[in-house]
Amino acid sequence: MEFTPAIQEPRPFDPGCQRYSSRHPFPPYRHIPGVTPHPIRDPAGHSFGVEESEIPYSSSPESWRTNESYLYGVDLYNFAYWWEAHEAWEGLWHQAEDDHRLFLQGLIQVSAALIKYHQRMLRPLRSLSTAARSKLTEVHTRLGPAAETYMGIDLNEFLSRLNAFFAPFYADPVSEEVYRFPAVNPQIHLSF
Repeated sequence: MEFTPAIQEPRPFDPGCQRYSSRHPFPPYRHIPGVTPHPIRDPAGHSFGVEESEIPYSSSPESWRTNESYLYGVDLYNFAYWWEAHEAWEGLWHQAEDDHRLFLQGLIQVSAALIKYHQRMLRPLRSLSTAARSKLTEVHTRLGPAAETYMGIDLNEFLSRLNAFFAPFYADPVSEEVYRFPAVNPQIHLSF
């Protein structure tokens, strides 16, 4: 069963969570496709006319601690700017290769799944969350136990939280309570 999309902006699961990139302010609104002005294409959008290279990209996964695009993407994600997090990571994804590329694509798809969660769009939530977790699991498996933390994220712990968060959305039927009271917070915690 699909529900009517929520009109209000998404809210962070933990509004008091830590920021990792305080150099960049948050946009004035969280973009919800079909609800708010498209941030880049619409003249009323929060990033209309803003140069894409405003935050420099780095293509090395080893430099994640100083990678402002990556860190800002984590902040955007944690504060429910899921569309904007997707955009921040997409520039990195275009330059990445192999496991790094797969990892970023997984994060991008988790962000997209959370947008669908907010919009109460069950089918795309399921497909995007499944694809995202599959990619992150593949990276975790390839790296093995010696590299359990990748780009500051404990993949085992993050995947456990994602699995717990998304599991109730695979029941039939899915009640509005599942959307309103998630079982776990899918926030990203970075280990420096």
